[in-house]
Amino acid sequence: MKQWTRLLVFAVFVAAVTFIALAQTTPKASDEQALIALDKKWTAAELRLNDEDRKTIDGIVAADYTGITPFGEVQDKAKYMAALAHTDDTDVADEYVVHFYDAGKLAVMTHRGTVNGKPTYRSTHVWMKQGNSWQLIQNHVSNIGEPPTTPATPATPATPVTTPSPVKPPTP
Repeated sequence: MKQWTRLLVFAVFVAAVTFIALAQTTPKASDEQALIALDKKWTAAELRLNDEDRKTIDGIVAADYTGITPFGEVQDKAKYMAALAHTDDTDVADEYVVHFYDAGKLAVMTHRGTVNGKPTYRSTHVWMKQGNSWQLIQNHVSNIGEPPTTPATPATPATPVTTPSPVKPPTP
């Protein structure tokens, strides 16, 4: 009887662990596609920037947002929103890579941005899932510049040549 009780307790334990593991949220391909679509919606709103677009951006960007501009300036949400300005530029993002963490509640996205037909920047976004919607909590943008030219190898300073002092033969 004790064996059956132990076996039953073990089976219940295994079932509970399995249920808990399956119940945890895991990211799906649809989450990745939703984030990419949200990023494109955000970019389009930044470019057009009418009153409705400002509302869209306000909903996408979290209250505790922190952003780093291509010039190294740190912006909170208020500073970011105040700096927005309409532009006729085109901005197309590609090369998306999205990684999920914390059982699918946190995502790190990177992509390249091409402005007016020229690859211009790389961007890293950190997104947090709040209920069923995503919010941008951090953004970092780096300009893509020309690769640095390889500087000429600096001349190695010559090793000073020392002349050994003459050795005097020992005196008898």
